[in-house]
Amino acid sequence: MKILAALLLLTVTVTVCVAVYWHDSPEPLRVQTPDVAEPVSHKPHVSEQRVSKPQLARSAQPPGPSQLPPSFSGTQVDGRLHADSAGNLIIDGDIRRVFDYFLASIGEESIDASVTRLRQYIQAQLPQPAAGRATQLLGQYLDYKRQLMVLENNHARQPDLDAMRARLQAVRQLRAGIFDDATHQAFFALEEAADSFTLERLAIRHDQTLNATDQGAALDRLRSNLPPELQDTVALQMQTELREQTLALQASGGGSMDLRIMRQRLVGNAATARLEALDSERREWQTRITTYQEEKKKILSSRGLGEADKRAAIDRLALDSFGESERLRLEAAERLLTTTDT
Repeated sequence: MKILAALLLLTVTVTVCVAVYWHDSPEPLRVQTPDVAEPVSHKPHVSEQRVSKPQLARSAQPPGPSQLPPSFSGTQVDGRLHADSAGNLIIDGDIRRVFDYFLASIGEESIDASVTRLRQYIQAQLPQPAAGRATQLLGQYLDYKRQLMVLENNHARQPDLDAMRARLQAVRQLRAGIFDDATHQAFFALEEAADSFTLERLAIRHDQTLNATDQGAALDRLRSNLPPELQDTVALQMQTELREQTLALQASGGGSMDLRIMRQRLVGNAATARLEALDSERREWQTRITTYQEEKKKILSSRGLGEADKRAAIDRLALDSFGESERLRLEAAERLLTTTDT
């Protein structure tokens, strides 16, 4: 769940601009950048624009670590702080998740209160020099959040791919200027890879020089270059979009060729081929079910057979028509048909 939350946490700028870009597009297909996926028992990650709010009141005596705001009830700290055998801080993505967990309280309490609690937590969890290094990183992280707000205000939001790329590049440069390479990668590598994938996917989708097959091939190449940690998340996102767009296409009366084109542009050629093979298997299965049902009706309507003989004939029909594992699917299919009929 921690990894899922980190790799779905896309830059707010990109999220907003992508949504606008698709909304204004004349194309029927809309792709939405995923929102933050939050662990069920964890405090949600703080947004890019939520950490630094100068207008918040400052607390003279911030509460201690045990005095969490009410919304934290039932949650636990997202991530852990680690030190090696020499007491040095281990730089990984958990550090940012810990920071975001505590800083998410801003809004319910002052910035000073949230930051003081987080510093106390760091001191309680880590030995020296790891605690000092983590505290230093916290200062850099807060500085990054403040500068990010300025960057966002200075870059006009435009539903344009070039503008979105420029904004994403500016954010990357900001991070690189504040954090060392190891911290930059640990904190933001997956997020930046996901953002880049989203933008390049948009570019492919709107490239008028590419037909559906070319777009599908380009999308396949793009997906193959994703980090392994992002593959499952991207696949899940695409499945959700595909399901929504398929329902819309069916409602509008689209045919099989329309479905193929939509799939190629949305999930790529390789996934389209797998889906079409699955469609074929489903059609073949449905044909076998229909044939079985027709033969079963003939047996049940036969006047020359008693009830025991009819049952035996139906059992033989099932044995001859389906394998052992298929007969389990057959029972489920018949129950579904019975439910639908009633």
